[in-house]
Amino acid sequence: MIAEMRVATWCVGGIKARLKYLCHWLASRKPDVVALQKPLAATDKFPADALRQAGYESVFYSRDGESNNGWGVAVLSRMNGPKPEVMQRGLPGQRDRGARLLTVRTGDLEFSSVYAPYGNPKKLGFDGALKRKIEWLKLLHKHLGRRSTRPERCVLAGDFNVVSDGGPVPGILGLTKEEREELDRILGLGFRDLYRLRHSRGRDGYNYGFNIHNPVSARLHRILGSCDVAHRLREACVDLEYRKEIPELPGCKWAQGAPVIVDLSCE
Repeated sequence: MIAEMRVATWCVGGIKARLKYLCHWLASRKPDVVALQKPLAATDKFPADALRQAGYESVFYSRDGESNNGWGVAVLSRMNGPKPEVMQRGLPGQRDRGARLLTVRTGDLEFSSVYAPYGNPKKLGFDGALKRKIEWLKLLHKHLGRRSTRPERCVLAGDFNVVSDGGPVPGILGLTKEEREELDRILGLGFRDLYRLRHSRGRDGYNYGFNIHNPVSARLHRILGSCDVAHRLREACVDLEYRKEIPELPGCKWAQGAPVIVDLSCE
């Protein structure tokens, strides 16, 4: 049973440069399990020891040798909680798209860190980049749909690179009708967007970029929960305090995206 559990996701954009910042956030917010995207680290460079000193076990997946070390995804879990058991490294059927899916079981919760490809229109052209992303989202849907034994308590957390606010915008990655349709198909498997569920009356997100004075506008980072998890939703927030300099850490770089935090309660 999930009892007073805090889950989170954060696209850190380089864990080496932001390690002190990340550890400060872990100590302050005390999440039980965290999905990280874009650590940008090779397997032998991931700071597992430093994170352990901060009180967290880590599981890291990188496709070493690919561009940007295959991007990489990770899951952190508090050392006083259940030890994570690796269920899946990588998306079955995926080729040459980096390390974008890591699934662990912690207690009775199956928890995945997800980083959907943005695509690279400068390299692939818009049509090629869109095709690449759609193919990946279809593979994720197929993988999840095949999981006839998927547990009742399941969370997909990460950067899905799809914006749902406002009308679709043809020709701009992240805003097209095709991408939204694929995300909706994933939600149709029985997942709820937990932030949107908690804040259904307002715009559900934040702008992407370093200017913290810009108004909240669009969200790429999501925590999707199965119906059983959604039933236990207590609170959800975008932690904008960690999209700016922390006084105790002068000069430390913060990530472009803020953490998303969801609190789950017992029945």
